[in-house]
Amino acid sequence: MKESRLMGTSHDSERPTDAARPGAPSRVRGSSCDLYEPGHQMHYRHQGEAVRSPSFTVGNAFLEGSRVILVLDDGRELRWRHHDPERLRRMLEAVPTKRVVYPEHHALRVGPYWFNCAREDDPWQDCRTVPR
Repeated sequence: MKESRLMGTSHDSERPTDAARPGAPSRVRGSSCDLYEPGHQMHYRHQGEAVRSPSFTVGNAFLEGSRVILVLDDGRELRWRHHDPERLRRMLEAVPTKRVVYPEHHALRVGPYWFNCAREDDPWQDCRTVPR
């Protein structure tokens, strides 16, 4: 197994004043992803549906590239993907507790930060970037 790192989450609607802040969305040459497909940005309606669905506590999380392995408190593992693993990593490191997963909606919450993840069987789409 490749080296895994513990991680966290964030939401693109944040307006950080400092790009080094843990929740700051990553930028690629002045662009950011504008997709709301699984594994990309989290829309507020998606978040609202997720928060009203069954949830499970995440005991541990590991990143391997864009893949995130979530180990639930009951021992089950979820293998998902996220388009911004560096941002996810920063959040997981910044908030080592209070991690909740909403499997019906492939959503992960780390503290106050939300991530729209893609399940293993979801079709993967590379980011579509727009200038910022």
